[in-house]
Amino acid sequence: MISIILADDHKIVRQGVKALLESEPDLKIIGEAADGREALDMVAKQRPDVLVTDLLMDGTNGIRATRQIKKRFPDTTVIVLSMYANVAYVAEAVRAGASGYVLKGSDLADLVHAIRNARNGNLFLSAPLSEAAINDYIAKTKGTASAKPAGKER
Repeated sequence: MISIILADDHKIVRQGVKALLESEPDLKIIGEAADGREALDMVAKQRPDVLVTDLLMDGTNGIRATRQIKKRFPDTTVIVLSMYANVAYVAEAVRAGASGYVLKGSDLADLVHAIRNARNGNLFLSAPLSEAAINDYIAKTKGTASAKPAGKER
């Protein structure tokens, strides 16, 4: 059984993702957080296998939360679930330690595949995102200021 905490500032999104993921026999939602700070607290207390987090939320966003979680709880896998297909955001999420980046326009199968794939140590990126493009972007921007997602995802 793969234990999961969901973090998204939109309650209806959390409820929908929870309902969809709970239809999978090997996935169990053990908590929901409305922002990155709450997600960090939940991960510290419940030690889930996976955190599925929105990218842009008020307070501690998904990138900052991912960085802190991977530093403090390296066994927790982080999957970013976002509406943004921007290569800079994807690269920043991967640099922060995310094992997957799934677009909110994807099918449930992509998110489930990302969760299972990441737990096996593999990176998952939604189509049309390309691992080669992300790695190329990271290589080109090494040593430059990282992308700093700000604001709230709508």
